[in-house]
Amino acid sequence: MFSRISSDLRKSRTGAPSTQGACAGTIRADFIRLMAQMARRGRVIPALLTPVMWGAATARWQVETVSIWWALALLFSFGALALTYNCLGAYVDFTRHIQLEGQPHAAAAGQGSQRQTRTLLFDGYDWMLQGLLHAKTFLSFGLMAGTVYVLAAMWLGFFVGWPFWFFAMISGLMCSVSLWPVVRYSRRFWWLGDLAYWLGMGVVPLLGTYFALTGIITRLVLWIAVAPATFAWLAYLSHCFYSWHRDWRLRRRTLVVVFGLERALDISAICSVGGFIALILLMATGAVPVGTILVLGALPLFLRAFARTRIWPFSRQAGIATVEHAINAVILAGLLWLVPLWLT
Repeated sequence: MFSRISSDLRKSRTGAPSTQGACAGTIRADFIRLMAQMARRGRVIPALLTPVMWGAATARWQVETVSIWWALALLFSFGALALTYNCLGAYVDFTRHIQLEGQPHAAAAGQGSQRQTRTLLFDGYDWMLQGLLHAKTFLSFGLMAGTVYVLAAMWLGFFVGWPFWFFAMISGLMCSVSLWPVVRYSRRFWWLGDLAYWLGMGVVPLLGTYFALTGIITRLVLWIAVAPATFAWLAYLSHCFYSWHRDWRLRRRTLVVVFGLERALDISAICSVGGFIALILLMATGAVPVGTILVLGALPLFLRAFARTRIWPFSRQAGIATVEHAINAVILAGLLWLVPLWLT
């Protein structure tokens, strides 16, 4: 009997390292999967930087000589701003969830299967809801990104001129409007957050980029800013097609919650077509070179993103597809604008 007990103990001791190794391997796999999800969701940041790319390309076309290093510094600065308000927006929604529904159950916090991990982790709100990221950690990450934006804007202002501080301040304030609970969860004035974001991540960054690279602001740049600001806003707006059920529970008014899926898709498609019409008018008047007609190559992707063929049943995967197609369309439009203006 003693020999059998000792042999069982030896087996358990030899099996313990393998069990621990399996657990470590599972944790490592979950971490890698989480990083992959973050990288996929992080593609929205280049889409939101489309106005900065358009501003740099327009400056290169008009003055013919701009600093590529200043352009990269501007991308880094406004990229930190976009990351800040994406993180803080998810944190504000999660705190709203805690106020209305309480803490999520432990059984739902990261205890799901591999299939649940793949399908339920698409944005920061999902990561916090599943318990894979603490809310305070997400808040700290957003605040650090905001600090980086402030320091980068101050540094740029010292070298390119103090008016850049004005553009950076207006951009930050406009983006923060969408985080105010009185606007974000308002019944009547929810659209002020979308309008402020259109200005804060669309029009103002393009103007600030153009000024930093040229030192002037022209009336033409104001007209050029309409299209990329609209495209960046559509990249931001597309996420509500994924989170519309969550937004409805949180009593957050978005385009989908207010108008419904069908009309929201139609409005988004009309806005995208309106941006391309503005570009065609610029080309027709000779304000921009004919080579910018390449941007029309992104129009099919916009129409595919907001097509109504997936409207019913509009599943979670359909919402994810809408977000990804919209982001890809915005990035493609930015690249197709950058190539002819930067190379001519």
